[in-house]
Amino acid sequence: MIRLQRIRDKAIAGLRRKMPIPLFLLVSLLVILLARDLAARRDNPNPNPVAYLGAGGVPEVVLKENQVSQYVTTGRINGTPIEFLVDTGAVDVAMPYMVAQTLGLTLQPGGVSKTGNGDVRTWVARLESVDVGGLVAYNLSATILPNMQGDQVLLGMAYLRRMELVLRGGEMILRPYSGE
Repeated sequence: MIRLQRIRDKAIAGLRRKMPIPLFLLVSLLVILLARDLAARRDNPNPNPVAYLGAGGVPEVVLKENQVSQYVTTGRINGTPIEFLVDTGAVDVAMPYMVAQTLGLTLQPGGVSKTGNGDVRTWVARLESVDVGGLVAYNLSATILPNMQGDQVLLGMAYLRRMELVLRGGEMILRPYSGE
């Protein structure tokens, strides 16, 4: 282990001698940015989903699962970009209070929701639109959870019940539900 550290230290020292300091700093910055971008893609492998015409001319969005087998994607609520976690166990689109404030939603008292962490008092709101890659659903219910942390929104059944879902080989395919 110590030998590997010495080799690494010699390699870095050699780079510093051969490379001017500004160039060394630029290369270091690029490596850091690349590592950060790769980490973000690992968490959200679907930063820009797009609907394509699938079989029968029906639009579909294909989402890839992340490294912990969750489906995370970027979409829009009322035109504002949002990061979603697909959650078939959530009845509504569920979000932290701070996200609801950012979206400028009109909140109404909602009652109590049962969560994995126990009973929680909630607020409710109506969403004009929820868009994932061009698959848009209108007039959806949202649950606002005051104790929910972060800025990720749970994409629950209020949206998903309007879609056909196919899970296959680490991918989730969303298509508008035709009702047939």
